Amino acid sequence: MTKTLIFLATILGLWAEGALACQARITPLELLFAPFFKGPSFMRTNSHGAQFAGRTTISSGSATQVVSTANVTSDSLIFPVVQAALPAAYTTQGLMTTVSGDFTKTASTTAVYSGQIMQVNFQAETTLTSLGLSHPLRVNSIVDRVSFAISTVDSGAIGVAAGTLNWKIPQAEPSGIKVNTISDGGYFVLGWADGQARPVDVTVMWEIKKPGSGV
Repeated sequence: MTKTLIFLATILGLWAEGALACQARITPLELLFAPFFKGPSFMRTNSHGAQFAGRTTISSGSATQVVSTANVTSDSLIFPVVQAALPAAYTTQGLMTTVSGDFTKTASTTAVYSGQIMQVNFQAETTLTSLGLSHPLRVNSIVDRVSFAISTVDSGAIGVAAGTLNWKIPQAEPSGIKVNTISDGGYFVLGWADGQARPVDVTVMWEIKKPGSGV
């Protein structure tokens, strides 16, 4: 019995010594489970000088955000993921039904802002009026964070007796993050892939993987 206890104490002591000497900044519990990949994986995401994972907000109206950490190098792998908490009625695409005699149609969405590029078109299943004319469409007016209106270029009747309008605001979609630049041991810059700011704060979860051997 005594020999068994001594043996167990020795094993635990060696494990504790190895865990405390580990430079990978992982917890002893993670070190215990890592060889079997059956336990939880832990990492510190609080802000500090050598942070290697965390959450960063790209603010409304900004296309980029700097993340300061000494743990990044030019050959690091950085994995950003968008975690979007969107406001109510934040819609980036939709449908509107037209009837004969319509001059304009209004779409309500908190995602719309002046200066955005919008896509508007009819679905194929449309019926022309007796005039046989369908006028080109335009975005007639925009009320930031409220709505926008669609009408014809000459402000005449849309010219479709029955149809469905598709609309989409690609710039408002909270997706597509890239790493713009990396400064060794200093910082890296996260930004929207198309270089366009979004009209809403978006949180980006990120993790840095440095090259080398390890579990």
